[in-house]
Amino acid sequence: MEIGLREWLIVIGIIVIAGILFDGWRRMRGGKGKLKFRLDRNLSNLPDDDGSAELLGPPRVLDTHKEPQLDEHDLPSMSAPVREAREPSSKRGKRAAPAAAEPHQGDLNLDVDEGPSFSSRDDDFPDENVGKNAPRQSVADQPAAEEVLVISVICRDAAGFKGPALLQNILESGLRFGEMDIFHRHESMAGNGEVLFSMANAVKPGTFDLDDIDLFSTPAVSFFLGLPGPRHPKQAFDVMVAAARKLSQELNGELKDDQRSVLTAQTIEHYRQRIVEFERRALTQKR
Repeated sequence: MEIGLREWLIVIGIIVIAGILFDGWRRMRGGKGKLKFRLDRNLSNLPDDDGSAELLGPPRVLDTHKEPQLDEHDLPSMSAPVREAREPSSKRGKRAAPAAAEPHQGDLNLDVDEGPSFSSRDDDFPDENVGKNAPRQSVADQPAAEEVLVISVICRDAAGFKGPALLQNILESGLRFGEMDIFHRHESMAGNGEVLFSMANAVKPGTFDLDDIDLFSTPAVSFFLGLPGPRHPKQAFDVMVAAARKLSQELNGELKDDQRSVLTAQTIEHYRQRIVEFERRALTQKR
């Protein structure tokens, strides 16, 4: 039987298709071999240790930021004896401490989510003796604190609170440098009357050195109010919250409670309830 042109074209087409399929199969086989060789060669250069299992794991993050470790036991005792008077700076050859001039003080209002607004002026305290002529109370005259309310302000900047800026801020809030080498807020902005609350350095031993304040820095400070303490503890606590809030807003700080959690409006209200409960127990014991 004769094979026509049509049959020859069909045979040639089949041969060409078979050749193309064979060439593709050969290329795929060759590519797999090269890929396997490259992978084997790269893996052979890796160190052979037990830690190789971490290659496929997530990157390890090292937490290099640590908050200052401070609790109520680290704070200076409110009933500690008065330290000996500091020698005049002129005798020690160091710069004198800044004068505690009474700054201009406006109302310090909290945000809506932080609780009710209030001011820290002297007229918040109904005692008639409060004023520039009232004697300054010594910390040693206060009874031993049975309970301490603490508000810490932690700096968000790695460099911490700089001494000059920190000093200016707390002086504007009425705190004055005094006994135990820490700052105290008295009833009067001039530094007279009873002690309302105090502020210590979060870094042990918790003190400040005004002679080196230009070079001073700290990652955090702690405001604390002892109970029993001021005659009007709720008003004193509100002034303490205002001072801590002002410091955090102006110097890029973060407010924390005594459990090192973020200070919220609920926490502030809880502190106030602790004051009310303490006063109630004190009245019950007197009866």
